[in-house]
Amino acid sequence: MGKREVLLLVAGALILVTVVWRQQQLRQWQHDPTRVVTSKRALAPRFTLADNARKVVKLERLLGRHRVVLVFFDAELGVDQDPRTEDLIKNFIAIDAAGIEIIAVSTATPFANEQAAKRLGKKLPFPVLTDIDINNPAPTPAHRAYGLTDAPTSTPRPGLFLINRDGSVAFGLNGFPAPVEDETSVLKSLSRGQWPF
Repeated sequence: MGKREVLLLVAGALILVTVVWRQQQLRQWQHDPTRVVTSKRALAPRFTLADNARKVVKLERLLGRHRVVLVFFDAELGVDQDPRTEDLIKNFIAIDAAGIEIIAVSTATPFANEQAAKRLGKKLPFPVLTDIDINNPAPTPAHRAYGLTDAPTSTPRPGLFLINRDGSVAFGLNGFPAPVEDETSVLKSLSRGQWPF
């Protein structure tokens, strides 16, 4: 076998290895649990709500300056016992060190959120908002803006959204922001101080 044949065999083997590696990489990306299938990204819906200290918090003050984790938690469980917010509270130092802001929203009253803070035995590390807007007579305006109300009963649902520094959030095909599908993987990334996307 001459040099030319050996060179062709080596080149063919390299091409085969590269093709197989690339196919495996594409297959892995398709099955990535943190991947959100969306139709587009658009500006996140804004809202103005009161926190547990009865101070007004405007989401738009963070947009364009920070990456924001917006979590709608279960008011029945409370901010201290909902698995999403419980994980965010536990890992707040790493998340905050990465420059990521957290905002939690539910239908729980400010008093209920204060009671949750007492059960925790410490001040809540991020704003915990009550989904009532005194300027908007419609109930749960933030839940509605993010598509988290059941149509027949208007019951609010929990959800987790990631808002990029440019103020954009992933939108689903239904015309509303798309909540994260695999919250466990996203919360794990956040706990390490890493932005999931």
